[in-house]
Amino acid sequence: MFALGAYQTRRHLRARVAPDFVLPELSGQRISLADYRGKKVLLHFFATWCGVCQVELPSLRGLARRLGPNEALIAVVEDSTDVEAVRGFAREHELNYPVLLGSPEVFRAYRVSAFPTNYFVNGDGTIAGSTVGLSTRLGMATHLWLTHAGGAAK
Repeated sequence: MFALGAYQTRRHLRARVAPDFVLPELSGQRISLADYRGKKVLLHFFATWCGVCQVELPSLRGLARRLGPNEALIAVVEDSTDVEAVRGFAREHELNYPVLLGSPEVFRAYRVSAFPTNYFVNGDGTIAGSTVGLSTRLGMATHLWLTHAGGAAK
């Protein structure tokens, strides 16, 4: 299982500053990754048409409910051209965390080639790790726990 994960993430960004972005949230508010400095961030890239992404939603909702004050979950949706459809999807699936309307530039910057893709970002903005494919709430929580709010481990 570890070897498969390593293979799937072999082209992902590692141990460097996560590319910053400014993207609109479903409410229209513009959100920057830099807004979350000092917090451990799970950056979740998904698509509404992705079956695996839909199976993962209960785990994400559960994780979002249990986040500590120094933790954040930010979702970035791929199919962002139909904002009303994405709003409906978020409402239907009770997504209680920020859902940002992705751009091709952001997906390229993070080398996202499959869904779902998760990046775990330290509080100093450096990338702690990444995963591709179905993750459990326990798996995501463990990765987030291993991420550092104040920055990368020394």
